[in-house]
Amino acid sequence: MYSERHQRVLAAVNLEVPDRIPWSLWGHIPALPFLKYYSWEKANRDGEELAKAHVAFLNELDYKMDLLKVTPFYKFMAYHWGCKFRFINNEETPESVDVIVKKTEDWKRLSVLDPRRELKEYVRAISILSREIGRTMPILFTLPSPLVIAVNHVSTPERTYADMRAQPDALRQGLETIAQTCIDYGRACLDEGATGVFYGLGGGGNIWSKTNRNQLEEYGLRYDKRVLEALRDAPIRLLHICSKKNQEDPERNGGLMESGWFRKYPVNAINWWDATFTPLQVAKRIYGQQFCIVGGIDQESVMRTGRPEQVESQVKTAIEKTDQGGGLIIGAGCTFFQDTPLENINAVGRAVEKYGRHTSRP
Repeated sequence: MYSERHQRVLAAVNLEVPDRIPWSLWGHIPALPFLKYYSWEKANRDGEELAKAHVAFLNELDYKMDLLKVTPFYKFMAYHWGCKFRFINNEETPESVDVIVKKTEDWKRLSVLDPRRELKEYVRAISILSREIGRTMPILFTLPSPLVIAVNHVSTPERTYADMRAQPDALRQGLETIAQTCIDYGRACLDEGATGVFYGLGGGGNIWSKTNRNQLEEYGLRYDKRVLEALRDAPIRLLHICSKKNQEDPERNGGLMESGWFRKYPVNAINWWDATFTPLQVAKRIYGQQFCIVGGIDQESVMRTGRPEQVESQVKTAIEKTDQGGGLIIGAGCTFFQDTPLENINAVGRAVEKYGRHTSRP
C-alpha cells in the first residue's frame, strides 16, 4: 500500500492535485560535511555506505522530504569500465585521472556491465534503501544518458566529437554498449524496489554547445528513448536537463527548451536550472500538459549562499507562479552544493509546509 508521500508524489507526477506540493533535494550526500562520518570515495565501492549516508541525511532534516533521489558517484559506470579518478579530502568533484576511450578503436573495449557483478554495490544501495524506507517514500535511482557517459565519463569531448564526424560507426558501437548497460542496471534497480529513474542529460557541459539537433537526435535522443522505453513501467521517470551557469544550456544553444523539443522524451516529469534559463511558468505552459514540473529553487545563489528567509521566499514565489492545476514538485535546478547550509535545506521543507497547499484544490 502506498504511503502518504507516495500518493502525494504520484499525484503530482500524474498531473493531479495532491494534498500538498511535494518537495525533494538531492546532492552528493556522503560528501556533506554536516554528516561527518561518511566517505564519498567509500560510497563509490560500498552500497551500504551509500545507503546509510542517504538515511543519515534524511534523519538530519527537520521536515520530511517527499522523494529520495539516490546519488552515487556520477561517473560510477566509467569507474567500472576502467576510468580512474582521484578522491581527495571528501570533495564532491574527484579529479579525472584517466579515461578508457582514448582512440577510436577503444569504443569496442567497452563491454556491457553486469548489475549483479560490476554494478552490484549500487544496486545493493537501492535494495537496502527500499527495505529501510521504501514503504514510506518513493526512491529514484540515477542514470546518465549514454551520450553524457560517452562525452564526459569514459572518453573526452574531443575524442567523441571527432568520432561522431569521422568514425560514427565506432561511436555507435560504444553507445550501444552503454545503452544496454543502462537498461540492465535500470531493470535491476526497479526489481530491487526503486520507484523510478532520475535520467540526466547534458552532464554539466560539452553537449548543448557542441551538437546540433540532428546530432542530438542521432546520438542522444535515439539511445535515450531506447533506455527510457525499456524502463517505461517505472511509475516516475524524471528527466533532468543539466547545464552550467553562464556557459551553455539547451535554450541558449539550440532553442531546445522553449521549442518543446523535450516533449519527445517518454518521461512524466522534467527538471532543469530554471533560474538560468526558461522560467518555471514558461515551461509550465510548454510542458505542463505532458510533464510534471520539478524545480523552483536556485541551488547556487540562493540555496548555497542565501539566508533561510530568501530560500522560503523563492519557494513561495515558485508555488505562486506555477501551482495551478497540480503537476508541480519543488526542487533545485541541479545537485545542491556540498557546502550548502543545513538550515537552507530545512527552509525548503518549512516553506512547502507553509505555502504548499494548491490554490486550485477544492
